Amino acid sequence: MGQYFQSFKLLAVLTLGYGLFYFANNLSTEFLYLTPGAHLVHLPSGIKILMTLIAGPIGALAIFIVSNVWGVLIPFPGQFGLVFLLSIGSAGVPWLVCKICAEKFRLHGDLSNLTIRALVSISLSYAILNSLVTQSILYLGGESPDLWGGIGVMVLGDLTGILLIVSLARLLAPSIKARASRLDHDQG
Repeated sequence: MGQYFQSFKLLAVLTLGYGLFYFANNLSTEFLYLTPGAHLVHLPSGIKILMTLIAGPIGALAIFIVSNVWGVLIPFPGQFGLVFLLSIGSAGVPWLVCKICAEKFRLHGDLSNLTIRALVSISLSYAILNSLVTQSILYLGGESPDLWGGIGVMVLGDLTGILLIVSLARLLAPSIKARASRLDHDQG
């Protein structure tokens, strides 16, 4: 039972944290929103990759929940079918890419062995697949008139967001680990 409670607690924290970040980012960077579903720089893409690399399916579930809430409240009110499909893609693509790439590159849970090659592979795979899935859903749903233009903008936005967030996380990880280690030593 304790494991289920821990998983639920992690889901709640990730959903709340990602939701606050996602809403704040999208509302404050509206000027970078160039076509339906695509920002020129999309920092949440980097958070999605980190969440699914570290938390796996629980991270993907948090993304799914936030995507549904955002989609119904802001860009597509009342379009529950469209939002549901977009949310499946929003959560499923990073989970699939991270699962495949984490196995291929044998990534540690703390990402300490994340190489530039692995980061570029994850970033490109995610940006291309996510853009194809999202923009195809929007195009087929009649929300975007330009499939290829939307894909181009979204690939660029996803790549910049992932590279910025994951690089920052990678730079901060050693200092966070050191601080945690000092706290454990001081308390022990």
